[in-house]
Amino acid sequence: MIHISSPPNGTLRTLLARLIDEVCPTYDRSRARVAPPEEVHLGMDDERFLNSYHNASTPPGPDVPAYLAGFMLAADPVLSEAAELSRVLAHAHQGAATQLFGEDWTHARKYFSLSEKYAAWADYHTPARGYGIHAYAHKVRRPIRLTDEALRTHPEWRNFGGEESRHPPMRGWLAVPLIGSDRENYGFIQVTDRLEGDFTAQDEANLVRLASLTSTALDALARLHLPEYRAKVADPGQ
Repeated sequence: MIHISSPPNGTLRTLLARLIDEVCPTYDRSRARVAPPEEVHLGMDDERFLNSYHNASTPPGPDVPAYLAGFMLAADPVLSEAAELSRVLAHAHQGAATQLFGEDWTHARKYFSLSEKYAAWADYHTPARGYGIHAYAHKVRRPIRLTDEALRTHPEWRNFGGEESRHPPMRGWLAVPLIGSDRENYGFIQVTDRLEGDFTAQDEANLVRLASLTSTALDALARLHLPEYRAKVADPGQ
């Protein structure tokens, strides 16, 4: 795992570029766009990652305190980048990054990146609610890598509950937690539907490294915007 000291706001792209250059040096993010139908293809080359449909969290509501809303908006680009790059690093059709505040999913932030295979879900904006296997991911502090069969027979699998008919379907699953300086789980990065076969140990290692960098950036923003978190990590014994 890569360990980098907390960066100032706005440097996640630089940190992630280091990871991408090492793991996927041919990926050119400057060309990222949604391709027209005649250019869509599903081959195992880097072009497939140019066909991304992005899905953002809703803006913070009026009931959210100003300092927390400021943190959410500052963290959104970090989560958006992480969601897209998770697909690159794990060779997946779907990637997502979710951030929570304690055990409460009320203000959860979630970003999707979907390949053209899931274009029908490009406008899916239902807030994350922490149900079933996703709630389980928030409770553990280790990566979870499941084949499709293992996912569907997992005791925490609930098939999205009331969202089953609307949520993008899953095929296999790889999720890695986002751990703060206080060692608490503040969300996770996940991918599903690998382009070929099941997710591998190398996919998991790549996503662990991405999650480490993402956590570093989010931690820096939390220290900047959240007084309680800043005090907590400054004095771990309190």
